[in-house]
This record gives sequence, structure tokens and C-alpha cells, in this order.
Amino acid sequence: MKRCYLVRHAQTAWNRDNRLQGHSDLPLSSLGEQQARSLAHFFASRHLGGIFTSHLQRSRQTAQAIAEGNGHRLTPTIAQELAEMHLGAWEGLTPEEIDHQFDGAYERWRTAPSSVRIPRAEPLEAFRERVRRALRHILAQLAEGQDDEYVVVSHGGVIAAVLADVLDADYDALLRRLQLNNAGITALGCSVERPYVLWVNFTTHLEALSAG
Repeated sequence: MKRCYLVRHAQTAWNRDNRLQGHSDLPLSSLGEQQARSLAHFFASRHLGGIFTSHLQRSRQTAQAIAEGNGHRLTPTIAQELAEMHLGAWEGLTPEEIDHQFDGAYERWRTAPSSVRIPRAEPLEAFRERVRRALRHILAQLAEGQDDEYVVVSHGGVIAAVLADVLDADYDALLRRLQLNNAGITALGCSVERPYVLWVNFTTHLEALSAG
């Protein structure tokens, strides 16, 4: 059985400040750099066949740390379709600022994301379809490869979209009940028929950082 690890990028300053990022291209914070090294340690002993990442630097930095921590010295493959949803006018704002400026829109979004139209943002269905294309392409490469384990570094919205499709779940309902931490790991088993979920948001490798 082949396995695909979906990794949310490590922390940025906007993650720390609870600001929505979307396509805004921020680097990792100092804590994020530590989280990326913890991910590298987690994957160091695994025989990875490849690493995929979105083009945004918070994802690329996380993927590069994993690559450098693995004995194979893999070069991450950049896939722009793995980027986070473009959040238009909401990018850089906190939930409280969004609710103040857009008449409670973030609170409505938390309840039913698909019912909210964010100004200048990427349509939700367009976002979900490009994520599907990215996953199909990656799974096809996995099927052709000889190795059993691969890493995909991307974003919380991307991982949520993948899980909704794999689980045949209602996207709005899933998003309300799902927590995906920075540098958390979600694992899919990739059988011949279709992927299935092994675990969601594994964070034990980060406990030392929390304690420190």
C-alpha cells in the first residue's frame, strides 16, 4: 500500500496573528522554522519517493526542510494547483475585522462557507476543482513510481478539500468540524481503487515545541 502524507505548511506571522492568508505570500515565522525542522526529523527515516508543494513560500520552505532532512536529498516538485484558495478582499484580515468590515460575513462563512461570496476571491467550486486536478495528477505519479511514501505540502483549505472528496463528505459540514494545525500531518492510503484516510492532523512531533 502506498501512502501519501498531506502536510499543512508551518506557521507564518499571519498564522500567529490569526490573519487569513490565501495567496498572500509570507515566509515562515521563527516558530514556523522550528516546526519545519520537526517535520524534517519526523520524515528523516522514511523512504520518500517524492515531495510535492504549492508555489507559495510558506509551503516551499516547509517542503524544502523536509527534503533536506531526508537522506535522499529530494527536490520538491512545485504544483501551483496546490495553492491555498485566493481569499480576495479578506486576505490580511482577522475574523473580527472581516465581520466588522463585511457585516458578519466571516461568522456566516464558518457556518456555511459555500453560501458566502468573498469580494474578488476565487470561487469555491473553482478552487475545489483545481485541488481535485492536483490530487489526480499526484496520485497518477504515485501509481507509476516504485516508492511507497510521498509527501504533499500545502494549506489547510487544500487538505480540507481533499478530505471532503475522499470521504464523500459535505464540505461545509466537514469544515466546521475539522482542525488542521500548522505542520500537522494527515495521511492517506493510496490503493488501486481510490485513496482513503488513515489519520488526520497528527501533531505529536510538535509537542516539544509546545512544551518549550
